[in-house]
Amino acid sequence: MTGGQAVVKALEKEGTSIVFGLPGVHVLGIYDALYDSKIRHVLVRHEQSAAFMADAYSRTTGRVGVCVTTTGPGATNAVTALATAYCDSSPVLLIAGQIPSKLVGKGKGALHEVDQLSIIRPLTKWNKCVKKVKDIPPTIHQAFKSMRLERPRPIQIEIPIDILEVTGEVDFTWQENNILQKPLGSWEAVDDAVLLLANSKAPMILAGGGVLRSGAAEELIKTAETLSAPVITTIMGKGAIPDDHPLSLGCLARGGPIEEVLAEADVVLALGTRFSATSTKNWTIKFPENLIHVDIDETEIGKNYTTKIGIVGDAKLVLQRMLSQLKNRVQVTRTGWLDRVMNVKRRMRSELEFSDRAEIRTVLEIRKVLDRDAIVAADVTIPAYWMVRFFEVYQPGTFLYPAGYVAMGFGLPAAIASKLAHPERQVITLCGDGSFMMTCQELATAVENNVNIPIILYNNQGYGVLKYAQKLNFSSRHIGVNLTNPDFLRFAEAFGAKGLRVDAISQLKPCLEEALKSDKPTVIDMRLPFDPPWGKEHYEHKD
Repeated sequence: MTGGQAVVKALEKEGTSIVFGLPGVHVLGIYDALYDSKIRHVLVRHEQSAAFMADAYSRTTGRVGVCVTTTGPGATNAVTALATAYCDSSPVLLIAGQIPSKLVGKGKGALHEVDQLSIIRPLTKWNKCVKKVKDIPPTIHQAFKSMRLERPRPIQIEIPIDILEVTGEVDFTWQENNILQKPLGSWEAVDDAVLLLANSKAPMILAGGGVLRSGAAEELIKTAETLSAPVITTIMGKGAIPDDHPLSLGCLARGGPIEEVLAEADVVLALGTRFSATSTKNWTIKFPENLIHVDIDETEIGKNYTTKIGIVGDAKLVLQRMLSQLKNRVQVTRTGWLDRVMNVKRRMRSELEFSDRAEIRTVLEIRKVLDRDAIVAADVTIPAYWMVRFFEVYQPGTFLYPAGYVAMGFGLPAAIASKLAHPERQVITLCGDGSFMMTCQELATAVENNVNIPIILYNNQGYGVLKYAQKLNFSSRHIGVNLTNPDFLRFAEAFGAKGLRVDAISQLKPCLEEALKSDKPTVIDMRLPFDPPWGKEHYEHKD
């Protein structure tokens, strides 16, 4: 078969059902093979969106997301989205074209010639140029295997145009010698951790994105209930435990009461988190001396916080080991600790329900409209910062946010991919006017694929966070932060979408309900005066 056919056949064998991409002359061999395949191809209007979509598809399904681009500008257009996937540990496979194999590395000025491997290598687990048809299937298989069993991060495979179009012998059976296993964590370290937890009087659990990636939500809840330990999550960990579970205290980024409880804990079990600056307020949040850190990547253990016990292992497998030991151990009575947690949870709930802040009321209004399994793809915008802190999430993979790289333009492509993955569920995105304009062309993709998603577009005619920073730190000397926007209602209609406008919080709920019932994407132009949920200290950079 041709190299292009080998690519598609290998993807089919790995269970791929959808790819996101934009063709170019160097990858037409792949596209010709897709023509005869059951794999669905979603045509984007910019390659950055293809990688964003692959990332979001992975986050909400737990599967590897696949995108295809041509060589040169096609591949480099995807770089920002690959960096987002890299920072948030998302398994994205980018298959890129390449110039003819005899010209690779020669610098002769071939069409789209660029050293793709060097540009993209820092944003991947590994990348490779495949120059033989027979090497395509095992290389793709190795990419899927390493993303499934190790810390998931993007992988890029590039294939020259002549290899995609030439016919060669291929073999889809390979020897699985030295099969990779997810790390289980050493028995000694797990036993030490169990002993520390069983004897603790005030244990807490911090759940990061690794809990979601490993599918460990059930084990997390069982562990929390066994220990009577309250659970807080990082931004990436939202959804690891239902926010209305009695032991859930919400996202660490909320601060306030959560940090008060954290300060009283004598042991913290941190699962699948790297303690990023975003989640820990630039590492100013204090953790107890008895910190147990579980992560699949050994390089993260002890990097940002000193650990008492470090366990290199998959969160699900480590928790299963812990639970098997905890059930046979006598637990310290923690009635007083539970009472303290319940009091704080009631206080937090009261603070939300009686808040007069427009930002919080907006978050609550959105939550009222949505089903428990609705998916929210939040872009980088002021309302999303409030969503991170106060929006309740009840299931894994239902709150998507570019937490590590914080790349604008994520929201709309992420929502499209999520709806394609879960057509039966409600999916919305929350964008700012600035972030929306970075990938707004994907409205065409949404319309083309009959994706009926509400797009809550926060329109403050500017880059609001930057404008706020200039106000606080630079005497309101605003430059480069004001935007001249189109009429977003007419803009939506021009694409074949629908447009609605919100000028008061009371209008948001009915508009969102109408948009969810629509058979097409709906842009909700929301114009409300919001400030970010932080003060001047947020912009201070300390050593």
